[in-house]
Amino acid sequence: MLDCNSKDDDCLENLREAINEFKEFIEELPSDNILYEQSEILKAISDPLRLKILYLLKNGELCACHIDFALDKPQSTVSHHLNILKRSNLVNWRKEGKWIYFSLSNPELIEKIENITETQKEEISLETLENNSSCCDGSEESIGGEEEEKCECGCGSFIRPDQSKIENPQNPKKEIENDLLKELEKKSKKFGIKSIGYTKIPENILNTNNDLKYSNAIVMTTPIGMDIIDEVPSEKAQELNNKLYEEFGNIAYELSDYLRSIGFATQVAHPEGGLIDLSSLGQDADLGYIGKNGLLITPELGPRLKVSAILTSIENLPILKKNLHKWIKNYCERCGKCIKGCPEDALIENEDNLSKADIIDEKCIGCSQGCTYCIESCPFFENGYDYVKEKQMKLEAKLKERGKL
Repeated sequence: MLDCNSKDDDCLENLREAINEFKEFIEELPSDNILYEQSEILKAISDPLRLKILYLLKNGELCACHIDFALDKPQSTVSHHLNILKRSNLVNWRKEGKWIYFSLSNPELIEKIENITETQKEEISLETLENNSSCCDGSEESIGGEEEEKCECGCGSFIRPDQSKIENPQNPKKEIENDLLKELEKKSKKFGIKSIGYTKIPENILNTNNDLKYSNAIVMTTPIGMDIIDEVPSEKAQELNNKLYEEFGNIAYELSDYLRSIGFATQVAHPEGGLIDLSSLGQDADLGYIGKNGLLITPELGPRLKVSAILTSIENLPILKKNLHKWIKNYCERCGKCIKGCPEDALIENEDNLSKADIIDEKCIGCSQGCTYCIESCPFFENGYDYVKEKQMKLEAKLKERGKL
């Protein structure tokens, strides 16, 4: 930096030259579009699950069903990660009949990734990596290769960085008193949580997902605002959707920190994250049941909701043993309004499972434009849970009388 009096002509001339040289340097920088494309590629390969997909494709083309089998993750999660790789042009895809096949866009991709990481391993010490695990302030704990940026599609299928303000206790408590649990529920209601339930994560999921730290889960839902529902699919709708994810995520961390402050260990499953299938977790917690559109449907909100969870060391959560909403599956088998209501034809009937539609990811704009048409067309949204239940119970009663059920 030049230190001189502004009246000194020589100094001013040197300053002008330095500024001109710096301007030339700035002009040589890649354009914003190129930098954006490069950042998208780096984000795309920064997730362990997506890296695993790329390694699977290293030896040649694979059907999506083989990738699903190899990863042993929910189909919706795998599809989302494949979409990110497609958008970043890291994989090619083609459709043959009803099957979709994927391959690497560049056969040397894995080799290039390994060259980069090996170079970094040689130049950066372990201590440096530990002190700079976050691109923001180096203070956030990383859970299995999380993405630092907000997922622009809002599908909820990648692992978010830990935003906890309180560290987990070294010797966490395992049993919670009833009055403390009631206090947690009271706090959640003040934050706008609509429903809260409890469940235990199945052993098969725990055994295949190394990112999960605890087997007990507190599951929460919050409403999708009518401002999002009323907004047509657009960039604005997606911005509103992203804002809701951020706010709900902050609430989850606030409640998680409260539990940590009174001696319990926690891990937040962010509503926008892919740590675990949150809709299935909500179903297991008896908050509702997954409908044909793939969304959790609850008595309070129908499908107009987001789901989050806090995994915890608490082992005496009041878990319900029987789901009271299974009838939703029977109703969805006969209904198809979400399929008909999708203007992009992104939902199609699954002939093998009439209660659950297949999602064509490349057609769905809920992941990019905040589309909510599959919610708006759902009878649970239009008429309410109680009305639909009464209608279904009457139908089932008639079918039983006729011996058809």
